[in-house]
Amino acid sequence: MTTPRFIAHDIPDLLNALPTMFGFSPHESIVAIGTSGDRNRLGFSMRLDLPPPALNALVTRTMASHLVRQGAEGAIVLAVSERPEVAGPLVRAVERGLGPVRPLVGAWATRDRYWTTFEDDDPAGHPYELSGHHLAIVKAVAEGQEILPDRAALEERLSSVGGPRRRWLDRAADVVMTQVAAVVARHPDEDLVALAVRDVGDVVDRLLLGHDVTDADVLRVGVWASTTVVRDHWWEQVRRDNAKGQHQLWTHVARHAPASLAPASWCLSAFAAWLAGDGASALIAAERAEAIDPEYSMAGLILEILENGLSPETWSWRSQATARSR
Repeated sequence: MTTPRFIAHDIPDLLNALPTMFGFSPHESIVAIGTSGDRNRLGFSMRLDLPPPALNALVTRTMASHLVRQGAEGAIVLAVSERPEVAGPLVRAVERGLGPVRPLVGAWATRDRYWTTFEDDDPAGHPYELSGHHLAIVKAVAEGQEILPDRAALEERLSSVGGPRRRWLDRAADVVMTQVAAVVARHPDEDLVALAVRDVGDVVDRLLLGHDVTDADVLRVGVWASTTVVRDHWWEQVRRDNAKGQHQLWTHVARHAPASLAPASWCLSAFAAWLAGDGASALIAAERAEAIDPEYSMAGLILEILENGLSPETWSWRSQATARSR
């Protein structure tokens, strides 16, 4: 994920800035932040759950390969955990395994103390304070970023609508599916995009602008998106300059769609999140699609992109066309 603009002066600054890098406060996590240039400009960042010690070597290889692939010149390695005896050895292992990437800062922290990999560091650690009013967070919020308390809150945000409303949505979706299926059955695939745009193009535009639409219209978009050629048409509309809005649009559609139709919308949501630099949301959305349909190829593609640390900056219309053909 790409970090907001912020100058970190010390390790407490970096620890307080972590929520702005991922959209939530990481807990029991190992984080690597790539840097570049003479001023060590912060760039690509990644987070993994703190593993059991037996998996430290795997985590080290994963982080090193992602940083190299992103072109990082240096790296900041941080762990946040209430188990410093587990976090410390992992940070040291990652630093040792960075290969061509230069280690800059290595530290691990509990809620109120941190330690570093410096040889003369105090074994008792250093006190510091996590604050929701830290400059990094204030600047991020002022720029419109929402920061959630933890990853569980993000997963909840990216969950399907439930309860009594879910039952109503599923019944309404049956009606919409019957209506759209009747149209699809009468036309060849090459006509479906034009038909979908005519039917719900204005709804998609209103959703992209953040305007309210009816549940029935949202379901209609979800039904059309489940058709591969229509999904691919809307996939082509996702660009870096509109990716955040596209992520919100397709998350809204996916949350309202019945499970059988949701993989397409979850994948569009995941792709838009990745293109916007929000790897955590992209991973959750892609995993939602795969959980519904393990054979859904677009979910597999996005998960492969995320697992290999492909940078959104490498994506182009030509990449998209190649991916669709796959």
